[in-house]
Amino acid sequence: MNYTEDRCERSEQHSHAKRVNESGQLKNSPLFRELRTTQDSSKIHKAIVEYQFQEVFQPHWFGNIQWQPFITDYTSAVKETRHFRNKFLCALLNTKPKKIPNPPERPRIIWFHEKAPVNINPQDSSNPRYKIAYHTHFHLEECPEPYDSWIHLDWLIHQKVAKGFHRFSTSNSVENKGFILKPWIREHHANYNLKDYYRFKHHQDSDLVLDIENSDLEFSRN
Repeated sequence: MNYTEDRCERSEQHSHAKRVNESGQLKNSPLFRELRTTQDSSKIHKAIVEYQFQEVFQPHWFGNIQWQPFITDYTSAVKETRHFRNKFLCALLNTKPKKIPNPPERPRIIWFHEKAPVNINPQDSSNPRYKIAYHTHFHLEECPEPYDSWIHLDWLIHQKVAKGFHRFSTSNSVENKGFILKPWIREHHANYNLKDYYRFKHHQDSDLVLDIENSDLEFSRN
């Protein structure tokens, strides 16, 4: 994946958000009325995220994945997330990828990819070296029994999803946390993933945070 291809992929994701905004799918929600003519992707995505968590569902779990080896391009983050998503839902529902149902027949998940400096040689504390890499967050709806508890859901991900998954590591160190699962708290997590829009908005290589391709997004409640 070269630089131009990766930029085109992200541009298409931004364009998709704008097409959704202009298509009329959002016109019935007061959250979107003031955005009908905006071209600001960050405002569009902020409104989309707020709508999901206010009108569509309330997540029950928040997860953080630090891909290893580190991922440095957005497209690879989307690809590995798709793999994680399929393995997780197959294990959760005891089914095959082609038979995974759509919500509300299964828990909803919304995915975000953020970039941050990570230490690539934590074994040498006297000479730390950092690079910008992607990590992934997910907001997950409550799962069916017996995976409605943290201990069982964490076990499922460690034992069924992580095995044989080259990029997904559940090992945690002081410097790099491979995988973290915690209860979702609205005050902390509802807008948690929007900070990257503002942190990198003036960068030439600013990135989309919301993973539209893998997320279970809904734009109307009929």
